[in-house]
Amino acid sequence: MALFRGIGALAFVLGVALLALDTARSLKSSRFEATSVERLWTNLGGDSVFHLRFNLSQWIGGTADQLLDLPAAFVAFGLGLALLLMTDSGRRGSSQPPLAL
Repeated sequence: MALFRGIGALAFVLGVALLALDTARSLKSSRFEATSVERLWTNLGGDSVFHLRFNLSQWIGGTADQLLDLPAAFVAFGLGLALLLMTDSGRRGSSQPPLAL
């Protein structure tokens, strides 16, 4: 559980950092253009290990193009938030009323 919580926290931070970098780049060019999942994967060198577009199109068909065009910041942010919420082990509220003093 702690591993998934750590991965979720890292994905959340990655999403926020990607959004900040996209915003900084847009201030320079006066036009906002979000980094897509496919472009991020290529920039990180993932194509040499795993051809994302080819394999996703084999697995899920035409929907792969739409998934790869999503902004990477929002995908990472959403994945991180989902992992953090699923692995949340915070204290739950009790069903008993508080003790009166």
